Amino acid sequence: MSHQYFGFWQNSRRLTSLVVGVVFLISALPGYAQFKPRDRKPASGYSRAGGSRGCSSSGIPMTQLAPVTFIGKTVSTRPMLAWYMSSSQTVRFRIFEFVSATTVKQIGKVKEIPTTIGINKLKLPLDYPELAVGKTYFWQIAIDCEARPVVSNAEFTVINPQSLAKNRFTNIPESINYYAENELWYEAFEEALKGSSNGKLGQTRATLIKELAQSEIPTGSKVDIKIIQQRIEDIQRIISAKI
Repeated sequence: MSHQYFGFWQNSRRLTSLVVGVVFLISALPGYAQFKPRDRKPASGYSRAGGSRGCSSSGIPMTQLAPVTFIGKTVSTRPMLAWYMSSSQTVRFRIFEFVSATTVKQIGKVKEIPTTIGINKLKLPLDYPELAVGKTYFWQIAIDCEARPVVSNAEFTVINPQSLAKNRFTNIPESINYYAENELWYEAFEEALKGSSNGKLGQTRATLIKELAQSEIPTGSKVDIKIIQQRIEDIQRIISAKI
């Protein structure tokens, strides 16, 4: 067995172990949200080129709490966006629209956002234009480090809400499960964040994030495996963090 192949096999095996661990943690919790997207259209190079470790090797790096390896979905023209920070640091927020498969244009201006330790969230502000059904976008957060800026992107598409049944929910877990089962990560996580203003993870939010980690299993190159292996580890650390 060649050294190159052996390294690839080791990474794949380690990643499988991480995912199995995530699945085990999920199955131990009753009534968890079923975010198991069937349509996992791979994200473009704008997102897959990521993998920065943050400003230092210590602590959990800045982590977008949204699908990264594939294109997420939302029915909202002003979705709720969320990410994790292990330090209080200002981030720069941008959002871009795909004009073609390889060309994007920025929507609105750069916004400086103060953050807190833990989960941070941002509803697309009113000074940005509404997003359009059928369009694909990516949102970006960036922080300044001593060596260079650290940038993270996540892609999503806005789908027609008329494709969903009009449900009246009696409680938040019911709405979370409905959105998760319909592959609408942004709606599911927005529901999970309701009632929490301190950035801490409750059981429902932790479970949904575990589902996100499981959904990020890569199917591409060795580089993809290495990057997403690290992302799954970071998500596991967020779940375990005492914040």
